[in-house]
Amino acid sequence: MTRVLYIDDEITLLTLTQIYLKEEANLDVEVAASAEEGLKLLRSESFDAIISDYDMPDMDGIELLKCVRKENPTIPFIVFTGKGREEIVIEALNYGADFYLQKGGDPKPLFTELANAIRHLVRRSQAEDSAMQHMQYWKKVQESISRKLEDIENSAHALTTITEGLFEGQEHIQKILMRTQEIHEELHNQYKPEMK
Repeated sequence: MTRVLYIDDEITLLTLTQIYLKEEANLDVEVAASAEEGLKLLRSESFDAIISDYDMPDMDGIELLKCVRKENPTIPFIVFTGKGREEIVIEALNYGADFYLQKGGDPKPLFTELANAIRHLVRRSQAEDSAMQHMQYWKKVQESISRKLEDIENSAHALTTITEGLFEGQEHIQKILMRTQEIHEELHNQYKPEMK
């Protein structure tokens, strides 16, 4: 189940959002009534996404976002606030917020949009993490194979000097060296991560 940390100083909205996201969207929602409380929870527990109000007394949502990004640069962060000024939206997105949603209006479509945003951002984050893990795995595989091929190559070169007078032995060694070089080239070309 997706775990969400929702931080807001408006207790009534905090409770309503928590209930809706748990009951209607099947999300596990932990709440914090201040940015400081939210940071403590974030440091002691694991969450898949964060929802934060902008206007809070101890620390605003942008300052909270900056703190979160220093410690966890990839966790999805949604600014959910009554402040709809364009400069706040731009500032939030510039500091790494993944989504911005303005409070107000009919709560059911609002909470539905919030739940959909959470699901989408968490899936995207998990896909990016998985891709990164796969890339790291294949890099380790490539490095391991390259080391082993280097050992084979070194052994084949050593055998070349031992079997200089034996034509058949030389032929097999050349074949080993040629195949080793082909594998090196294939590994280098096929498993090289694309730089974007």
